[in-house]
Amino acid sequence: MVDNDKLYRMIALARFEKKNEDKALRINKSYEQDFVSYALIRNFLLTTIAYVLLLTVIVMYNMDFWLSNLNNLNFTPLLAVLILGYFIMLGVYTVIAYTMARLRYTRAANGVHQYGRELNRLSRIYREEDRLLSGMDEEEEDGEE
Repeated sequence: MVDNDKLYRMIALARFEKKNEDKALRINKSYEQDFVSYALIRNFLLTTIAYVLLLTVIVMYNMDFWLSNLNNLNFTPLLAVLILGYFIMLGVYTVIAYTMARLRYTRAANGVHQYGRELNRLSRIYREEDRLLSGMDEEEEDGEE
């Protein structure tokens, strides 16, 4: 006879593994600080690339202005504005990336913790079944003698 509780737990565990095989289980293999640090490094690189691409598009769009005023421009304030803009953009995206990485790790850790609890419950069901079956076998052996 099939134990419905055991079957439902096994189905729930299989669903979790299938749904989270590349996310939660992989994320939980690393420490939270390492995961967040990796996200911040990736954020730094991607934000820098995005900023350079954004500046390139703006410069290319206004190329006639830049070429006509090249000799008249004061580059010191322009450079200060560009650097300040970069740090503001980097700061905003770093806060967002940090928050998202912490949330992602916390959710994954909670999911894996719940997964572990379900595995323990299933293991307890199996141990209980084994104990009952071994008890029944001992009673049968005592009855045969």
